[in-house]
Amino acid sequence: MVAATVPGMRMSNATELTAEHHAQLAELGLRVDHLDEAIWAGVDARASAPPLGPTNGAGLLDWIHRVGRLREVLVAEGWTRVDKWNAGLVQHPSRPVVLGTLQGNRHTGTPGAPLRSDYAKGPAIAALMRGNDRDQFTLFDSLHAHEWKLWFLVTYPRQEGERLVVLREVAQPEPTPQGQVVDRWAHRITLPPLVFGPLPAPRGEHGPENVDVTVTPRR
Repeated sequence: MVAATVPGMRMSNATELTAEHHAQLAELGLRVDHLDEAIWAGVDARASAPPLGPTNGAGLLDWIHRVGRLREVLVAEGWTRVDKWNAGLVQHPSRPVVLGTLQGNRHTGTPGAPLRSDYAKGPAIAALMRGNDRDQFTLFDSLHAHEWKLWFLVTYPRQEGERLVVLREVAQPEPTPQGQVVDRWAHRITLPPLVFGPLPAPRGEHGPENVDVTVTPRR
């Protein structure tokens, strides 16, 4: 696990991970420590935001470092960095699975609760979701050779006193038109939250997630 750079900061699971959690992640070629390192890097960067910086600075730093660290640890294990349409993804070494990051809502990590993305998705992410599942678990079967199965590490930071609690899961959205929030999911791997503390109070808003650019994907 990544060492803390903020004095006094520590991390723990609020509840224990189960064998089922590990098995579900393994089916995607993931381990929980991959996710934890990425989340840790984002929280660490969030805490370093200057007090007089822009109001979304903490959230932006969190997102930049979470994306970067997630790709760093997975590329070291054979995954491939993907910057198609600036979506900031990483692709499994042998399966048509790509993973990105997404900010969810307060229901992140809660089985059966109405998870939705915090922001509407642009044309890039909408295009990349076209090959995702709808009714059946066809994780590695794509209708077209060029299509991927797009999954997200979904997180939602919540301040609880001096502690920062990061709700988390890995989820596959159903295809979603551009300009809409993601609120329908083919598959969700809900995980117990990570608890960081003590931490200084957050400065400003969460900041942007998944920076979509305005493009028209070629068909």
